[in-house]
Amino acid sequence: MDNILKKPIAFILGPTASGKTDLAIDISDAVPSEIISVDSVMVYKDCNIGSAKPSEQILKQYPHHLVNVIEPSSIFSVSDFYKSSLELIDEIHSRNKLPIFVGGTMMYFKQLLNGLDLLPARNDDYRFELEEIRKQNGNQYLYELLQSIDSEYASTLNQSDHKRIIRALEVYKLTGENMSSLLGRVDKNFLLDKYNLKQFGILDDDRSTLHKRIEKRLKKIINDGLVDEVRSILKKYNIEENHPLRKSVNYKQAVSFIKEQYDEEEFFDRALFATRQLAKRQITWMRSWNNLDVFDIKSTSNIKESIKSLTSYL
Repeated sequence: MDNILKKPIAFILGPTASGKTDLAIDISDAVPSEIISVDSVMVYKDCNIGSAKPSEQILKQYPHHLVNVIEPSSIFSVSDFYKSSLELIDEIHSRNKLPIFVGGTMMYFKQLLNGLDLLPARNDDYRFELEEIRKQNGNQYLYELLQSIDSEYASTLNQSDHKRIIRALEVYKLTGENMSSLLGRVDKNFLLDKYNLKQFGILDDDRSTLHKRIEKRLKKIINDGLVDEVRSILKKYNIEENHPLRKSVNYKQAVSFIKEQYDEEEFFDRALFATRQLAKRQITWMRSWNNLDVFDIKSTSNIKESIKSLTSYL
């Protein structure tokens, strides 16, 4: 189908602290659009400061889909993001507006672009059972168990990758089918076939600009009360030790600081290092991205002009 006959979608990708949110808000003032957050932490309620979530005032004036949709005691998965996004695209198009996906969780972008195999929801009771078995017998035991039921999929995994091993065993338990037989059924070109997708990236060759922005924002996050926020979240919600939030940048370091595992200076240094490493991984993802129009931080206004042209397809 020619692009002129397809409804448009826009992706705006960028490393942390590159100005994606401000750009999305600027675009919202210029074109009939709605913002869909692509952020694995902003999705959680009360995780405001550490995720650099837009203020309540901004969110009221410029609503962001997939922000504040779930409590931290639960887990928002890639599958949840994928299913919610497809529903939102149709809803936003029905209002004759442009869906703009904005964020830095590259796995979310990738799965939305490539499609997601429809696998069963996680089963925490069975996962807990498998975790106990792993603790008692080691990763090798679960890996060998997976080999016995799905040698093809097991051969693609590292024996220490207990997360994927447990997921594969869980899928077999819930469906009676091997992971290898379930993967690959989805149409990998679904999004591109159905929609006129334009992808924009914010990426500077000069890392020093981004590093300065990261450090400046981290200081603000800490001064705004990151540690108090994390204390409040831990008190209010029952967050399992293996919850993704405990491993996310800023929250992981704040939890360790609260446990007095290091002092204020080391807390800042570790959070800064973790944020820079996150940005590095995000940039690595983007450098291998297909069909991505790249702009540096100082020329993001050009993205707005390009997105304006998409509204003619609505």
